[in-house]
Amino acid sequence: MEKISYIEVSGTNYEIGFGIGECLKEKLIPYNQDRQKFYYNYSKNSKFSLDKKTKEIEKIILKYFPQYLEELKGIADGATIPLKDIILLCNEETMINTANEKCTTLAYKGKKVFLGHNEDWAPGYEGNLYVVKASPKKGASFISMAYLGALAGSSVAMNEYGITFSGNSLLKGLQRGIPKNIILRSQIEAKTLKEFERLATFQPRAIPNHSMAVDKKGNIISVEVRLKKHSVIYTKGPYVHTNHTIHEKMLDLEELPLGNSTKNRYLTAMSYVQKNKTLDEELMKKILRSHDKKPYTICIHAKTKKYSDSQTIGSAIANVSDLTFSVALGNPCESEYKTFYL
Repeated sequence: MEKISYIEVSGTNYEIGFGIGECLKEKLIPYNQDRQKFYYNYSKNSKFSLDKKTKEIEKIILKYFPQYLEELKGIADGATIPLKDIILLCNEETMINTANEKCTTLAYKGKKVFLGHNEDWAPGYEGNLYVVKASPKKGASFISMAYLGALAGSSVAMNEYGITFSGNSLLKGLQRGIPKNIILRSQIEAKTLKEFERLATFQPRAIPNHSMAVDKKGNIISVEVRLKKHSVIYTKGPYVHTNHTIHEKMLDLEELPLGNSTKNRYLTAMSYVQKNKTLDEELMKKILRSHDKKPYTICIHAKTKKYSDSQTIGSAIANVSDLTFSVALGNPCESEYKTFYL
């Protein structure tokens, strides 16, 4: 298994983006060429203008979050790739909206506070994750596992205040609004869970999502959002979320038949935390590596190489108490966690 790319950057939003783009240039250029072909064919088959879509996304980011547009410009310049291409890479899920049963997130407090997350996406995407540690000129210092071509926060992030979060694809729906990955980047700035709630429920938002954050005291917030409606739960945990709504006021919004994967991953994780009194890092690893309830396991192995299939492409465990961040690339059952320090 290859090693995950690790980057340390500092400065303005543009400088942080430039550092990321420059460090990932060798991966980004061929990856971008491949994805742009995919986007072109997708837009042609779906009968929409790729240029028009890109301009719409850029315009709305500039209106609400100009600092993150600067970060995207930095990535583009650092990697010598057109900004319009980076905008599409960063907003693939918003544009294509193929999200279904992907990702498992949980958090709990034992002697220390932990958040764990399995990042599930298309087979072969293992090499498209990176870890960035950043010290912005303005805003919170942070460490994050993110997607190639996307901003920090697109998978898992932890900031200097201990606010640590990840999330899960949820529901269906699409409207003109801020792309999911831009909202996720903004959540890194939260100093408290209350501030996290405000950022996670930002409107207008392009697609539904679930975000879950924990603080150093072990307080947990779960935020389920649809296009116009949202629900927030505060709890001491343990807490688990996969890809179906579990907030009572959101249950009636579930339009698709629930698949066995999301339900079984949820039940498996809950079973582990309910049966074990020692809520530590080793238990978190055991859960994220779990193959219980086959074939609907938390650690997902792709059945095919199709883009529509699901695969666990990376796993992260944040020790919020110690501000450490451990990442396993690919299926965690087949790789070791490497620890980074904020």
